[in-house]
Parts: sequence; structure tokens; C-alpha cells
Amino acid sequence: MADPEDKGFKVVDKRGRTDEEREKEKPSAPPPPEPPKEDGNRAEPGGVHGKKSPDREPSPMGGPAFLDLVGMLQLGAMAHLGMIQEPGGKRTPVNLPSAKDSIDILAVLQEKTKGNLTTEEDEVLREGLYHLRMAYLAATKSGQRPGGKDK
Repeated sequence: MADPEDKGFKVVDKRGRTDEEREKEKPSAPPPPEPPKEDGNRAEPGGVHGKKSPDREPSPMGGPAFLDLVGMLQLGAMAHLGMIQEPGGKRTPVNLPSAKDSIDILAVLQEKTKGNLTTEEDEVLREGLYHLRMAYLAATKSGQRPGGKDK
């Protein structure tokens, strides 16, 4: 039979605190959820904190930004194209199918975010895609075979 009590525990250090300090530390009750709209549609999507972030306002948590995502995808494509040097001085092996996948994901991201990016974000994405496509083309013309093996 299952015990209805929660078996977890919580450790709270109350040493050296007065009763007034303990009262101040008690969390307030969260606001009640909004009632559903009458038309049956969901509320507009918001950020982590339940609201959309205004343009160019940094996240209060200091979390990743759009350019971090773009940079991560670009770095992955560069690694698959053999453009990254490993700590030992060797280049990463070329993997054209994976590089193409990363480039395609960036292209989809560019298409889906068209008109919603800052000038800087649009430029980084556009320029990065151009250079990755040129590097991919050069790798395919240099005789690299899919999977990272030369002819």
C-alpha cells in the first residue's frame, strides 16, 4: 500500500533568526490563474515570466539570447566542415551531411524569423549563412565525400 504522505523532506536553517524575520521570509501566495477566454483561444504566448520581453531588454535571468542560438548552430556547422582546430592541433573531421543539416536549420530559422529580428541579429544570421554555404560548396568541390572521408 502506498503511503499518502510525501517522503521528501525540506531542510530550513532557522538558527539566529527572530520570529519577525521568519514571518517576512514566508512566500506570498501566487496570483490566481487567468480565466480562459470565452472564444476558446489560448492567451498570447509569453516569456518565462509570463510576459513578452520588450525589444532589446536583456533577460532578467541573463539567459541565452537569439544570437547565442545562431552562434551555437554556426559553430556546429563549422566543426562539421572541418573549420575548427582541436586542442591537439588537428582539424575536426569533415562530415558534410551533418554540416548540411546545421546549415538547413539556420536557413529555416532565418525564414521563420523574417521581419522579427533586430538589424544586428538579421545581419549575423545572413552573413553566417552565406559564409557557411560557401565553405560547404568549397568542401564538396574539393573532393570531400559525405561522412568525412576523402576520395
